[in-house]
Amino acid sequence: QPLPINFWASWCETCREEMPALQRLAQRWQGRGLQLITVAVADTPKQTQDYLEKIGVQLPVIHDPEQQIIQRWGVLAVPTTVILDKRHRIRLFAQGDINWDAASIDRQLQPLFN
Repeated sequence: QPLPINFWASWCETCREEMPALQRLAQRWQGRGLQLITVAVADTPKQTQDYLEKIGVQLPVIHDPEQQIIQRWGVLAVPTTVILDKRHRIRLFAQGDINWDAASIDRQLQPLFN
């Protein structure tokens, strides 16, 4: 299945604003098998956990406190989202926040499930 990977940080205001919408995206597409992974950049696991608990978001998190993962992916800023298709080819590489509640997002994801 397609795999969105969102690179974010608890200290990034734009990331913080985007996180609840990512949760809604994951819930909206859960029945289709969409898995969403977040990568917490330059945060301690405790900072990440405390923030996500505070806002009630439950998404899978990979911790990247030393910023090694973002370097391997060529991510230069947070938030950045990469969406892989079911063959794990990059279909979207977007830097900056995204309105995950927009109908256009669902239209872009739909073909990736075919």
